Amino acid sequence: MTDERNFPPEPVARRRSPAGQALAVMFTGLLVACLLNADRLDHTAHTQPFGWQRTWDLRATGPLKAVSHATGLNLPRKWLAKSAGNVDPPPPQDTKTVVTAPPPPKGTTTTTRPLVVRTPTVAAPVRILVAGDSLMGWIGPALTKQLGSRPVKITEDFEVGTGLARPDVTNWPAQLTSDMTSYDPEVVVVGFGGNDAQDMSTDEGRVTVGSKAWAAEYQRRVAQVLNAIEKPGRTVYWVGLPITTRANIEQAAPAMVGAERAEIAARPWAHFIDTHKTLSPDGTYTAYLPDGSGGEVKVRENDGVHPNLAGATRIVAPLVERLIKERKLF
Repeated sequence: MTDERNFPPEPVARRRSPAGQALAVMFTGLLVACLLNADRLDHTAHTQPFGWQRTWDLRATGPLKAVSHATGLNLPRKWLAKSAGNVDPPPPQDTKTVVTAPPPPKGTTTTTRPLVVRTPTVAAPVRILVAGDSLMGWIGPALTKQLGSRPVKITEDFEVGTGLARPDVTNWPAQLTSDMTSYDPEVVVVGFGGNDAQDMSTDEGRVTVGSKAWAAEYQRRVAQVLNAIEKPGRTVYWVGLPITTRANIEQAAPAMVGAERAEIAARPWAHFIDTHKTLSPDGTYTAYLPDGSGGEVKVRENDGVHPNLAGATRIVAPLVERLIKERKLF
């Protein structure tokens, strides 16, 4: 019986490459691949949490990106991404020129101005955009539930893990500018803060959460959002950050809410929705509230941060009341 392992000799002996040459080819291929995708590698490095890993990744991707742009190796990926409709997000906008409002005097209320609004119909409903971080996830469904059969069209644009602290992850002023063009909402319901209790990167360097520089920078970013939304006849309702069980969020919350209130007070078309009154009437975090019939209803998710649908329904109750009057939704 012939041993199957005894193969006949090859007619022409195969040419064998030295191991070093094979490794060199592999390294060259990997380098070219990195250069072709340098923009995405650099973007991924920038979006990592602050720390040593992000620092070293940026040191590696920065030169790769520079060489890729200098040689034009970034252009094939850019062309393919554009063809597929997968366009890279715009870079974070400069905040140095953003003018912010002074803190409103204690005891003052936000001024309003008369709105000239149309009478909505089923064929031409009031256009409402709900946007922001994951805390806004149940706000759209809650509005739909509360407004019932009234003529409204609600569009949602919320993204998990985003906020104003990291425009390198999602550039919300740019995204909202695009939303205003795409949907032309008459009412914008927006909210941020759940992911913003972290340091921020600016053109002048990194600012530490809890510092005065951080509070000033955050207010500039709030102003950017409101500037992106502003249009005659459009109103915005900013949903404030609810009380949470996270120490880092609670430490940063006063600066965030202070920034939001200051900017909203300076804009007659903007309104602040205080979630403390609806979800924490006694001033502390609570997961259950009275349901009005002698029992209790759960209003928060188990993570100690997010409201559930019942909680979101309570949050939007004062908003719905104002909307019905404001937009002639009787």
